[in-house]
Order: sequence, then structure tokens, then C-alpha cells
Amino acid sequence: MLSTLKVNLVGQLWLNELMVILAMPFTYQPSDLKEYPYLKKMLAALLLLLMFQVITDLLVVHSTPQNYLRGWAGTILAMLSFIFLFKTLNEPSAILFFIFMTMIKNIIYTDDVVDSDMSYFKFKIAPILTNAMYLLIYYLYQRGETKLALSSMIGFALLCFAMDSRSTGVIFFIGAAIIYFLNNDISISRQKIILFSVLAAILFQICYFFYVKAVLDGEIGGDHSREQLQRLDNPYNPLGLLMTGRAETFAAGAAIADQPIFGHGSWAPDKTLKYYVILLAYHDEDMNLQNAKEIDHLVPSHSILMGAWVNWGIGGFIATCYLFWLLMKMGFFIIRNGQEMALYPVLVLMTIGLIWTFLFSPFQHLRLYVPGIAAILLTSYYELTETSAPPEWALSNN
Repeated sequence: MLSTLKVNLVGQLWLNELMVILAMPFTYQPSDLKEYPYLKKMLAALLLLLMFQVITDLLVVHSTPQNYLRGWAGTILAMLSFIFLFKTLNEPSAILFFIFMTMIKNIIYTDDVVDSDMSYFKFKIAPILTNAMYLLIYYLYQRGETKLALSSMIGFALLCFAMDSRSTGVIFFIGAAIIYFLNNDISISRQKIILFSVLAAILFQICYFFYVKAVLDGEIGGDHSREQLQRLDNPYNPLGLLMTGRAETFAAGAAIADQPIFGHGSWAPDKTLKYYVILLAYHDEDMNLQNAKEIDHLVPSHSILMGAWVNWGIGGFIATCYLFWLLMKMGFFIIRNGQEMALYPVLVLMTIGLIWTFLFSPFQHLRLYVPGIAAILLTSYYELTETSAPPEWALSNN
């Protein structure tokens, strides 16, 4: 509930983050780092990121205090929130309650980004339904109703595709496929992987063809999707849609090429509008210099991984990649071995969602979204290792 309220302290600080800061002395124990090695490794990755932030902002680009304090605060708060949530979400009932309260928060609070019919479902309704689906498929899966849980996921994915929330639809569709295969003990070989990949690519292109035709005909989707497809030379090329839909991520490549070693610094402004022009090119829009100057533009990225490189160079990128690798290592371990866990389908979806978040979501998600999911994965990872085998720290001590 407190994550909907802001206070002005080192930029904008959410009230729940202030609560985390006050609660930290009563939450963290020095023994946690020894008892949970992955906690130590993830905090080390964030500390490494913070170090490269300081080097770039103070010694290289000389960012303004307002900008570099906002950049550093985001990383520090990500660390504190991660520790707090890991120590708090220490059992399945706490995780379920966290998901439920997140859903309630999304019902009560509406973000400023919800400013059109297109964004209303994507940014208001879809997050509510996503958390509701987490609770539903948990209930069905732990009762042994796996087929019904998978059918619900597929149905929700189709709804999201029809209502202009494609990324959520993709996550639930892929999640359903993974859960189906790993719950049916289907043996995997190199030949099967190649065959399945070819068939999946063909099926995807066929489905994508009908999706594009339906959107252009006004049968599904909204104006936003239709406008995206209409500005493409070949709307039936899914890569073209990805490039225009996530243009900031691709425009970040030019920013990285200009400052590949140390980056542009925290909250780096696009003073010459060079990268804004590149962004417009991906959107097939003309430049309106007067309108452009009315708004302060930042160097674009819309990707946690790319944003780290854009702002803090190759060092920031490596630190963020290390954090991402640790999360994926835990997530894939759970996907391979956690079929007996009641939260298994939820954990699968969260792992897939993290991949999309690191690739195509704004860097601020590292502070606002990643700590909660990372804490849930870490808690579930240690729950699984403790029930199936001696935990990692016990093996290392022996």
C-alpha cells in the first residue's frame, strides 16, 4: 500500500522504501550472508554496480548531484528492498499474501501512465489480472488440477494478445508450454529440440500472420497496436514489430557506441536530441524541434541490461549481467526441479517475466519490481534445495 505514496527525499522516494530503511536494523543479520550464499552474491553484484556508478558520475562525466544521487539511491534501495523482502517472504503463505496485497494495491492505485484506452488494460487491468492468475493457478496446481491451470493460463494469454498486452500474453503462453513439458516427463534430446524449435517457429509465424491481419482489420487490439503495424514496411515481420515497439532498447545501441567504456552517467540528459531523433526514426515519425525542446529527454534504453551500459559503461553492464545470471540460475533450477512445489507455475512465470524485464523494461524496474521477484525466487530456491539435497552453503562448509 505504501508503494503508491511518494516523499521528496533524494528525488522521489516511495513511502514503502522509507519503511524498508527504518526496518533494516531489525531485519538484516550478519549471519545471513554466510547462511545464504546467493544473497551474498546478488548483493555483491549490486555493490559492484554502485561502484561503477560512482566512478562514472564523479570521475568521468561529472554528473550533477541531483542526477547521481538519484542514480545511486535506486541501486541502494534495490539492495535494501531485496534484503527486507527476502527476510519477510520466507514461506509460501507470506508470498501468497504479498501477491494478494499487490493485486489490491493495483486495484486501488492507478499510475499516471494510464492515460488512454490502450494503456488502461495494459497498465491497469493486466497487472490486476496477472496477480489474480497467480493465485488461481496456485490453487489449481496444488489441488492437482494441472490441465485446468494450463487452460487458464492459455486463455489469459489469448485475452492479453487481444487487448494489446502482448508481453504479458507471451509470458503466460511460454510459461504454460514449459509447465506442460516438464510435468509430463517428456524426454529432451538435441533432435527433439531442433524439431520443436522449427515447428514452434512455423506455428508462431502462422499465428502471428492471423494476429496482424485481425489487428489491421480492427477485430482485436487497440489503436496503439494498429498504428505500430501500419508504420512498418512489412507488418508480418515480427522483428520489425519488436524494433518499433521497443525502439528505446535499439536506440540505446547508438548511445553505447558513443560512450562504450564509462557510459553517459546517471539520468543522463539527451542534450543534443541525437538519440531522440534515432528513436523517432524507429517510430517512423518526423522531428518537431519545438515540441521536443519542451520536454527534457534522457538518453534512451528501456532495458535494465542496456540501461546499465548506457549510463555506467561496460562495468555497469557486467555487474547487471552477473545479477541477471544469478537470478536465471536459481529460476532455471526451480523450473527443472520444482514441479512438486505448489508455487511452481507462479515461479515459472516470474522467471520468464524477469527475462523480459531485464531485456525490455526501464532501468527503474531494478528498484521497483526486481527485488520482490528476486526475493521470492531466492526463498523458493532454498526451500527446494533444503528438501531435495543439502543446501549449497552446507556443501561448501564440508
